[in-house]
Amino acid sequence: MSPAVLVLIITAIAIILFVTEKIPVNLTIMLVMISLVVTKLVKPAEAVSGFASTTILMLIGVVIVGSALFETGVSDRIAEVVTKYAKTERIMITSILILSSFMSSFLSNSGTIAVFIPIIIGICQSTNFSRSKLLMATFLGAMAGGRLTIVGDAAINVLIGNQIQELGYPFGFFEITKIGLPLTIIMVLYIYFIGYKFLPNVPILEKEGDVFSSMKRIYDKKKQIISVVILIVVVIGMIFEKQTGIPSYMVAIIGAVLTAVFGIFKEKQIYQLVDIKTIILLGGMRPLALALDSTGASQIIANQLINIIGNSTNIYYITIIIFLLTTVMTQFMSNVVTVTLLMPIIIAIANTINVVPSALIMILCIGSTMSILTPIACPPANLIYSYGGYKFSDYFKSNWLLSVIFLIACVILIPIIWSIF
Repeated sequence: MSPAVLVLIITAIAIILFVTEKIPVNLTIMLVMISLVVTKLVKPAEAVSGFASTTILMLIGVVIVGSALFETGVSDRIAEVVTKYAKTERIMITSILILSSFMSSFLSNSGTIAVFIPIIIGICQSTNFSRSKLLMATFLGAMAGGRLTIVGDAAINVLIGNQIQELGYPFGFFEITKIGLPLTIIMVLYIYFIGYKFLPNVPILEKEGDVFSSMKRIYDKKKQIISVVILIVVVIGMIFEKQTGIPSYMVAIIGAVLTAVFGIFKEKQIYQLVDIKTIILLGGMRPLALALDSTGASQIIANQLINIIGNSTNIYYITIIIFLLTTVMTQFMSNVVTVTLLMPIIIAIANTINVVPSALIMILCIGSTMSILTPIACPPANLIYSYGGYKFSDYFKSNWLLSVIFLIACVILIPIIWSIF
């Protein structure tokens, strides 16, 4: 049996276990990791490399900085102000969706989620609003922000932009906004009128608890001011990381250290602030993504794109196939890897049927941001998993219809926005 086929079998088994949840999701992740090492599909060092990623370091730092808002009671004050204007849960969900979309258009989507978590938990503790619904809305908004500006999801947008420019077509700071803004408006309208009904409503039992429920807030005005200043500095530092030369993860770690220096948290408290379940979700799926890439298993999947499309020149059919394949692949692989893998294939298809490659590349770009159907799809999805008390299937049940709506919108709008022929 070839390594690629073996990886595909392991992936299929993992998907079945994830969906059925016969065993806990994190246990499945660890079993997949062990299987890949035992079968020598990945090296032991590669299997654990995800736990040392800069993404995890950044999220740990931002979670600590965000938690300072809860510890000092700032989140309670924010909750008091917000609930005066958003008196119903549906309005609150929509407001959170819009705010996180805007914030994520200039800050990383993971950083946005980490900042919002303590604020949402504060809101839900002072109201009867559903924590799981608000967190899912935050997640969807944070993912939408990546489609609003080139810095929203810089890794993907720059990769896409560079390729389009190499092909001789323009790609400016707001190029992605041409499709991202309509999709965001569609999402907001959908969530307000229909989608809020599908967001998971998971009761958070007190005995299940989390670090926030065990915190004893210290309503100290001086520390409240300090916690807000630290957060603002961290956000500004992450936005201007290129100008300062200090990467986002270091900015976040510096902010976390400052919360201890100024006495907001004691050392023991800081160790308890990050849920180990989140860390396993964030780092544990990396070996499978590496194996899919290194063994050629992902190439096998990508090659099916050509077989499915065949000799068709129907641009709408091709758009649907590209979107669907990219969406499926990005649930289990890095969207950067997915785009890198599919890009040359997409360009080849465009040249074969004599259409403008940049339009098909934009379909690939949007499809790669549809990492909203599983908790293992991307770091923001991982981050809300334990705080929301979700099941693996909650993501799909909540967001599959939105993905279909995005597909329909892309099929209609992209050929209008970017000339196909």
